[in-house]
Amino acid sequence: MKLINKIGIFDSGLGGLTVLKKLKKRFPEQPFIYLGDLAYLPYGSKSDKTIIERSKKITDFFISNNVTAIVVACNSASSVALDALRALYNIPIIGVINPSIALATQTTKTKTIGVIGTQTTIASKSYDESLITSFRNENHHYKLISVACPLFVPLVEEGWEQTDITYSIAYKYCKDFESYSDLDTLILGCTHYPILIQTLKKVLNDYGHTNLSFIECGDAVADKIQDWV
Repeated sequence: MKLINKIGIFDSGLGGLTVLKKLKKRFPEQPFIYLGDLAYLPYGSKSDKTIIERSKKITDFFISNNVTAIVVACNSASSVALDALRALYNIPIIGVINPSIALATQTTKTKTIGVIGTQTTIASKSYDESLITSFRNENHHYKLISVACPLFVPLVEEGWEQTDITYSIAYKYCKDFESYSDLDTLILGCTHYPILIQTLKKVLNDYGHTNLSFIECGDAVADKIQDWV
């Protein structure tokens, strides 16, 4: 395994640690540096301009600390800032959206995929665009059902992931999936959401989805950075 100097990973808070954990497990000898931008948490409710400005500042910080590749672990930042970063910086920069779509399409058997994310991520339609781009020259017939879950990030940051209030909120959000009996794969389109996995499994089981495959950003990114390390 060839180690690059250092990989920087950033998110708006604790959620990106779920990505770091997956990458450390897959690449135990690879150096990483993690930054959670708690001062601007959550990105999902911020303007595109603010997210891009923060992403640039973090990238400059990483480069000043000898980082030579970056994972934009935040889905909101991946949605609105990734292209801007790639245009400005001459180092490998990867987001979480394309890798998550790639893993989801490899996983699903029914071709019906759900995605939950922040308001910014879902409103950007980045997952829809990634799916279309991935199969531009093919008649793929995938169905993507997107649901915004804006309260999940603050609930996780408060440590309320397994409380009754979180279950009630998740139950309301996930009702949109109830009518899709063929749903078999769900993308956790925010790095905070794996922390809610037990609550999500319980809620979706109540809606009849008992055998869902959950796509976590960390697993998807690990598949994609294999060539880096």
